[in-house]
Parts: sequence; structure tokens; C-alpha cells
Amino acid sequence: MTLDNISLEVMRHQLEAFCAEGAVTIRRTAVSPLVVEGGDYSCTMLDGVGRLVTGGGHIPYHFFAATNAIEGVLKEHGSEIYDGDVFLANDPHRGGGLHAQDVFIMRPVFAAGRLVAWMANSAHVVDVGGMVPGSFAPAATEAYQEALRLPPVKITSRGVEQKDIWSILLNNVRMSDLVEMDIRALCAGVDIAAAKVQELAEEIGPDALQAGFDELNRRTEAAVRRELEILEDGVYRSTSWTEWNEERFRIPCTTTVAGDSIRFDFTGAADQTTHFFNTKTYIVKGKIGVELRRMMGRDLPLNQGFYDALDVYCPEGSIVNCTHPAPVGAAHLMASHDASEAAQRTFHQAVAASPESPSRPFLSSSQAMSANTVVTFHGQGLTGNTDSWIMVDGTAAGSPAGNDRDGTDFSFYLLGSTASIETNDVEVSESWYPLRFTHRRRSTGVSGAGEFRGGSGVDLEFTVAGSPLLTGSSIGGHGLVPLVGTAGGAPGRPTRIELRDPEGVGARISTLTQGFALPEGHSYSVRAAGGGGWGDPLDRDVAAVLHDVETGRITAEEASEVYGVDAYSRTASGRPELLQERLRQAEPAAVQPKDVDPDELRSVASHPITPGVEQRGGVAVSIRSGAVLAHSPAHWTEGCPVLRVPVVDGVETRSYLDPMTGHILHTEVAVAGETRSFESSPARWTAWER
Repeated sequence: MTLDNISLEVMRHQLEAFCAEGAVTIRRTAVSPLVVEGGDYSCTMLDGVGRLVTGGGHIPYHFFAATNAIEGVLKEHGSEIYDGDVFLANDPHRGGGLHAQDVFIMRPVFAAGRLVAWMANSAHVVDVGGMVPGSFAPAATEAYQEALRLPPVKITSRGVEQKDIWSILLNNVRMSDLVEMDIRALCAGVDIAAAKVQELAEEIGPDALQAGFDELNRRTEAAVRRELEILEDGVYRSTSWTEWNEERFRIPCTTTVAGDSIRFDFTGAADQTTHFFNTKTYIVKGKIGVELRRMMGRDLPLNQGFYDALDVYCPEGSIVNCTHPAPVGAAHLMASHDASEAAQRTFHQAVAASPESPSRPFLSSSQAMSANTVVTFHGQGLTGNTDSWIMVDGTAAGSPAGNDRDGTDFSFYLLGSTASIETNDVEVSESWYPLRFTHRRRSTGVSGAGEFRGGSGVDLEFTVAGSPLLTGSSIGGHGLVPLVGTAGGAPGRPTRIELRDPEGVGARISTLTQGFALPEGHSYSVRAAGGGGWGDPLDRDVAAVLHDVETGRITAEEASEVYGVDAYSRTASGRPELLQERLRQAEPAAVQPKDVDPDELRSVASHPITPGVEQRGGVAVSIRSGAVLAHSPAHWTEGCPVLRVPVVDGVETRSYLDPMTGHILHTEVAVAGETRSFESSPARWTAWER
């Protein structure tokens, strides 16, 4: 059967519908609130050799991770894969997914005696063993301490359940009834979706099915490469830092655009560590693909073709591509998010330098997932039995601002359709667990100031009610290092977590704390991070600043100190003095660029380098003032005064100023002593010749 354009598009929607139906089956048959209410599940389809076709459900990060899981099955079981087999895996070191709690259930699909496809479902189960209930163990120093880790094993062989495997699994996990029900929900999902794929394969034939898979991937890759080809060739750099309390782990990304190719290179990333946020290349690449799809190829399927257009290099033995037995309990959090966000910022830099890119309307900073905060608790539950659960309420951080809009509150995405995980309704959490919410609301105060401000994170507090003692583990990022802004926008506010006694006296804890005690009547409080701003705060519309004051986001004093707006006279009367104060406090420019005849600059074509800065011949100038900033091939900031502001010990912001006006062209967040953490070097800039 030959598939024409219409038939191919019909097939595409059929395949997506199969995954959607498999995903809905998971939600209908699972039990745990994180799956049913939070939506932490997915259903992924791959071809017979494990190439990604499409996926459904709330967690698209699972889709590319499924290629690792199927690769593990094929490696472990080779030719001993039969119709009716079902496989389980959860070890990122050996054929698993994002982390041990994200169990993968995989079923091969056969038609006409051939292996034609795979269905691979994943969800976060409440416990997979290890040193702490819930299996999130920040104190673990090796993978052996974290969880029961299974390589791809058959839990069903030719339609017959393998009771020994089920017994081993359920004997090593807490709350085995809940775990079993959720895993059986994954099995139900693969059964439903696999039956649909098998029916289609038998209708059109295995060859036509594979031809459809291949053509969808080919067309997607070609479409992505067409968009990449519009980007300015060049080198773009950005650095993230992952926190472990007072430690900082460097994750630099150097992105090279050449023709229709793009390479994200993490050479120089910190060595793998004994902390539980080491990650893997397939996890980092999977995240990069999901986030880039928000900015390019937004109507394309997220399939193997999309990922084949992206080259991601993570050095082996580093924090972004660790080796066994490094702990990986949070391989999908912190470091992987920071790596993805560094890559996103380099992509935004390339887009900003590319006037014809269709992604320009979406320019912003990276999304803010690296700052999400989850917490696990265990102790006596409402039934009197031991209970354990995970709460994702603290993941409601604020998004970065865009180039034409304020950031989104309660979401780390500026762009996209839905959040990857949904927060439970307060009533659902209170009905399942021994706690009562005091409040869950938008946080207030300055965060991510800019011409467009970053979104606000959630401010929440709940009190233990109905249990004598809960023990918790906090898993979060950016408690000290704030999320960066763009084009002169200020960083967002870091995450803050406090434990409070019945009198309301609070004690701050780290975002990575295992085993804190919360007796009955004591409270847990999170003020989630905010996203970075876009543009100089002194360019914010006065009416927008006044609206923020009137709605309680900021105070009148903050409006004056940060935005130069007098809330009483309703004017921007304070801005001239704030601009002059910046220039007085700033360090002199590293180099004083030589003067250039203004008429000569006006006579040559202009090309963007970064927001607010353009190239005219071999000269980088401020668009606002025309001030000469640098000469090719130097870094465009060379002629900018630099205003340094300490954030915490060892971390600072550096604002690069227009030397004529004092406006901020860019603010970076950097570890003290480190060189510039960003670069935008289009090839037409570095290779310019007079």
C-alpha cells in the first residue's frame, strides 16, 4: 500500500490517537493522586527497532527516554522477544527512563509474524524501594542506595504473567498495593494502544506501516532543518550552575550553528558527583527537544526525525552523562534542567541574531523547570497506617518574561499548551493526606524586574493535621542562584523553603534536605522561584508598574527603587537619577573601543547580534544610543561598564551597561571569579573583514 500525502496525515493522527487512548487508559485505571490528578504519565509509540514515532499523555520528556528503554530491551533480550511479552525497566543506567520511580512498561506489537512497533508507557510510582520512602534520597551517594533497580525484565511472557518477577518487585517496595495498581494501569495502557497499532498494521500491511513511520520522521527532520538553516551560522554560549546547597556545579553549553545543523556541546561540564542529580545524555537530549519544539516546528510531531536534526554531546563521566554507579535518583531534575536551559538560551541567542527566523516572536529566556521544588513525606497517614507521598505544589514557579509580554504566573513555561505536571486540588490533597493548607497563592515582591517582568511563583503553606510526625525530603533547585533574565531583565527570585512551629516562628531549610521532621501542628512553607525579566526595568511602561502596585504585586517603595516610578505622582521621575547612579557604581569597560565616524556607521547595513545590540560593518553598537561597544571579533560587551551586585556568597549579577545612557543591555548570573557566562558570535561578526 502506497501512502500519499492525505493517507500519511490520516495515519499521523491515527497514531497520535492511539497514544492518547493509551494515556487516558492509564489515568482511568491508576490510583495514586500524582498519576490521576497530577498527570505524571505518558504513552509512547516506537517502531520495531526502537525509533520514536509519537506519544501521548502529560509528560513528553518520557518520549525520547522511551528510545533508551527499548534499546535496553533489544540489547538484553535480542531475538527472544515474542507476541504477548511485556517488559518492565526502571534503571537509567541499564535501559530505564528518567529516574527509578518512572517505571517503563513496554509491549512489542506483532503483525504478520513481524515485530512492527513498540508501546512504552511510563508513570511516577509512589515507591520503588531504597533508603527512604518515596525513593527520592538526596543523601544517597551511589545508585545502590536509591531504589530497587531493574534492567528490562519480562513481567509477562507470551501472555503469561511472570509471578516471580512481580513478587521480587512488590516485596521490595513500600505501599505495594498502590505500586501494583499503578503499574497494572501502565500495562492496561500498552495493551489498549498495542491492539490499535496491530489492527492498523494488519489492515494496511507491515511494510506500509513502516513506510509511514519512516516518511513521518523524514519529513519532520527536513522541516526542522529548514528552520535551522535560517539561523545565523556561528557560535553561541551560555553557562548554568546546578546547586548542591553551598556547592556549585558548572554546566556550560557551546552551540554551533552551521547550515542546517545545530550542535549542543556540553564539554567542560562538571565531573559526575556523589549527589543524586547526575543525569544521562538521552535525558538531556530529550528535554532539549521538548523545549525547542515550543519555539520551532510547533506543529510538527515530536518524533525521531525531530531529534535526528539535533546533535547533543555530553562528555562521558560528567554530571550530564554519568556512569554506573553514580546516583541518578533526580536525573530528570536540577542538572538535566540546567543543561537544557543553557541550551535553550544559546538557541535564543542564535534566533536573536537571525532576523528572518520564524522563532523570533518567541524570544525570551529559558523556561524555569530547574527551579521546581517537590517534597516527599512519610509517616502515619489518615488511616493510621504508614503512608508516603510526593507533593508537586512547589513546581508552580514563574516563567520568564517574553520580548513582548510579562511572564506566566504558576508555570515555568512562557510558551506551550499545558503544564507537564498538574498540581492537585487542595481538597484532593487534604482528603488523602494528614495536612491542611493555610494558603496557596501568588507570591508578591519584586522578582524578574524588566520592561516585561518575569512570572510569579506560588506562595504556599500547609500544616500537619492528623499525624503525630511526618518526615520529609525536599528536592529543588535554585535556592541561591536565581534564574536569569534577558536583554537587561533582572533575575527572578530564588526558591525559599521554611519550616514553622505552631507560633509561626520559621527556620529556613535548603532546597535539598533529606529527613527533616514536621510534627503535628508544624507547617511547611514554600515561596517558589520567579522567572527572569526581559529588558531594562527602567523601560517598563509606567502604567504597568502602577498596575503592579495597585494589585499588590509590589509596594510603592519597590516601584520607586527598582522601576524609578513614583506611585503617588504617577510619573517616572526617578529614572534619570537611577541611570546616573548605575554609571557611577559600575566598573569601567574592559576596553575603550576606538571612535568610529558616525556617518561611516550609518552608511553600512545593520545586522542583529543580541537584543539591543547590532553589527554595523565590523563594529558592535548599542541600538539605543549608537555607542560603540566593540570591534570584530571581540565579545560585544568589551566596551560596556559592568555593574556587579552580590546575590549570596560566591554568586553575583553582572549588568553590562550602555556607556552613554546607563541602560542595561544584559544581566548575567555568575559564580564569582568565573569569566563571562554567555556569548553571541554570529560568523558574520567574527569573520568580518573590512
